[in-house]
Amino acid sequence: MNLPPFTKELLLTAYRWSTRQRRLELAREFQMKGTYPATILFYHRVADVGQNSWTINQENFKRHLDWIEKNSKFASLEDIRKSQMNGHRTVPMVGITFDDGYKENCDFAIPHLIERRIPCTYFVSTHFVETGDPFPHDLAIGQSSPPNSKSDIAQMAAEGITIGAHSHTHPDFGQEMSDHQLRTEIHDVRKKLQDWSQQPVLYFAFPFGLAKNITQRAIDFVFDAGFECFVSAAGGHNWPGFDANHLQRVHGDPGMAAVANWLTLDPRKLSSKSKIIYDREKGPSCPPSYPSSLPKA
Repeated sequence: MNLPPFTKELLLTAYRWSTRQRRLELAREFQMKGTYPATILFYHRVADVGQNSWTINQENFKRHLDWIEKNSKFASLEDIRKSQMNGHRTVPMVGITFDDGYKENCDFAIPHLIERRIPCTYFVSTHFVETGDPFPHDLAIGQSSPPNSKSDIAQMAAEGITIGAHSHTHPDFGQEMSDHQLRTEIHDVRKKLQDWSQQPVLYFAFPFGLAKNITQRAIDFVFDAGFECFVSAAGGHNWPGFDANHLQRVHGDPGMAAVANWLTLDPRKLSSKSKIIYDREKGPSCPPSYPSSLPKA
C-alpha cells in the first residue's frame, strides 16, 4: 500500500510509542550485557531545492542530528568497527555517512557536521568528480545536481571528514564485470581518493548496496585493493562481536519517524541477520560469530 508521507509518519510514530516499553527493556538488556547494536545512517543529498527520495532538506537533516545527539552517541566508522571487533558496546552508537558526492552538501550539511564535531564518512564516486557529469539517477528523473570537485574532497578531508570510496562510475556490482572493470571501479578509485584527500581510504560503499548488487568477486577485489571494510545499504544493525569487515547501514529517510524507529530498537528489526552472505576468510580477520542470543520481538 502506497501511503502518503504524512500518513506513514503518523502510523510509524504511533507504532513506536505503542512498543515503547519493550524498547526500553531491550535497551537496558543491551547496556547490561554490553551488546548494544550500532546503527549507521546514510544520506545522499541535503538541499532545500530539487526534492526527491534521496534528498532531505536542511532543517530535517538538522532535526535528525539533534535527535541523535539527545538520545545516542555519534561515532566514526572506525569506532564502530573497533567495538565490532572487541565484542563490547554499552551505548547506542550512531554513524553518519554520505554516498555519491553532491556539491550541495558542502553548502550546509558538511559545514554543520564539522561545526558540531560530528564524525562523518563521505563516500565518493570519482568519475563524476573528474568530469562534473550529473549522476545517472538524477538524469533519469529530469534533474541535474552538480557533483563535488577535487578541491571539495581535499577541503572536507582537511577539516576532518573521512573520505570513502563509492566506485568510479556508480555501477551495479551485481552485474557481470571484467577484471579490468573491477580494478577501475575499486583499485583505481582508492588510489585517486587517497591522492585527492591525502588520507588513507579504508572504507568502500557498494552503489545501490543491496544483496543483489554485491558479489563475492567484487568483495574480493575490495579487500585485494587494501580496503579494511565494505558497507552495504540493505538496512540492519551492527552487533558487537560480529563482522567488522562489513557494516550495515540504514537510509536517513525524510521526516523523523523512520530514523527514530530504527534508533529506538524496533523489536521487529533486531533479530534479522545480515542479508549479505560472503566468504569472510578472504577478508581481514574479524570475529566470525553472531551474538549467541538475539532478542525476541
